[in-house]
Order: sequence, then C-alpha cells, then structure tokens
Amino acid sequence: MNLPVWQELYESIGPDRFELISVAEDSQGEAAAGKWFDKAKPTFRCIVDPTHRISSLFGWVNVPSGAWIDEEGRIVRSNEGVFPDETTIKFGLGKVRLGNDAFAHATRDWIERGPESEFVWSAEELAAHLKPVDDDTLLAEPTFKLALHFEAAGDSERALRHFDAAQHLAPDNWNYHRQGWTHKGTVYAALQVLKKSAYLRKNTDKNYYDPMELPGENHRRFTEPEWFWTPAVNGLKRLLRREPSAA
Repeated sequence: MNLPVWQELYESIGPDRFELISVAEDSQGEAAAGKWFDKAKPTFRCIVDPTHRISSLFGWVNVPSGAWIDEEGRIVRSNEGVFPDETTIKFGLGKVRLGNDAFAHATRDWIERGPESEFVWSAEELAAHLKPVDDDTLLAEPTFKLALHFEAAGDSERALRHFDAAQHLAPDNWNYHRQGWTHKGTVYAALQVLKKSAYLRKNTDKNYYDPMELPGENHRRFTEPEWFWTPAVNGLKRLLRREPSAA
C-alpha cells in the first residue's frame, strides 16, 4: 500500500469520521513490513499478518485489497487493486504504474453519503463478487498455511513443495503466487509476477486485478511494465504508424 498517500486521505477526511486499518500480508512479518510502517509514520492502525489470516477471512486473493465496513459491522464493498492514487514501483531498468484515485474518490463519496452512496453494494451484490470456491480452492488454503508453517520453521524444502501445490490448486490466487515466489527472493518474485501477468494479458481474458467497476479506474495498468527504452520504442512505433504524406 502507498502508506503516505493513505495518510493524506485519512487526514483530509478526518480520523473522527472513519477508521482506516492497514494490514501487511507477509510471511516475513515485522522484519519485512515494519520498516515501511516506521518510515511512513501513519497515525491510523497498522497490522502485520504473517499467516495471511485476514486475506483468508475476507476471501482476498491479491494485494492491495480493501473492504468498506459500515457502523453496523457489515461489509458493504470489497475490491482488489485498491490504491489511493497512482503509485510507481521501480525495478532495475523498468517500472510499473499502479492504480489511480478512483477508489479514493469512491471512498470519500461513501463516507459523505453513507448507504446512499452509489458505490455501496447490497448483500446480494457482495455475494456475487466473491470468488467461487471449489474442492481445489478449499484444499489450497490449508496447503498454503502448511507452506507458511514450514517456512517459519526453517524447512525450506517442504515450504516450497507446499507453496507450489497451493499455486497449482488455486492458480488465480496471487497471494499464493507472490508469497511462494518471495520465498525464493524478492527479485525473483517481481520477475515472476511480471511474467505471469504478461502471459495472462496476451493469452487470456484475465487481468492481474479484477475490475472495481468504478469511474476512471485502470485495473490493467499493472500488466503494462515500462522499461528505460519504452518512450523511444513508443515514439518509433508512432512514426511507423503514420501514413506517408501525399506527393
């Protein structure tokens, strides 16, 4: 999550009007996530969840994901790919641009209008947006939790075996992929995410993030990496697409 931008949103709306909770889903726990919280110095509540308990309870398969919970404790919206504004992540000679302010605008509208907001889901709409569950996805969850257990115990061989099994059973769960790949290193994980998301973009109708159905969103953005040479290549493509001028 882009913690500084979420902090700006939190302060601009007012902590007396809503509660913001940020959860880091990372099996490496405080050692990996704590430094980001410490650097951002957020005034909202922050939690480190090394066992992915929260993503399991909410049925989330990607990060960042977020839910709106009203004063009665009811979930009135749940999406993946929620960013407060555009975020850029750099890696070597490349970068990716993540999200935009579509979810932040919708959040403001919900806080202002409550249940009258057009972006609030009914119980039926919420149920329709939940990920389908079959025998494989049911088995994938305890398999993934066993992988986390073996990772914490220092048994890398069995951890990797169970990470691979969970990914095979639930290939659309990016939390399983990301955490399993990260066991082999963050650089490896980043390259695998880009590789798999590029494959999906070119060969299927799936995307890294599901659409949020919000005005102005760009849920495909993460699958479009920009390299150091991208501007020059795009400029050359534009020149080649130009029709020859009339003689």
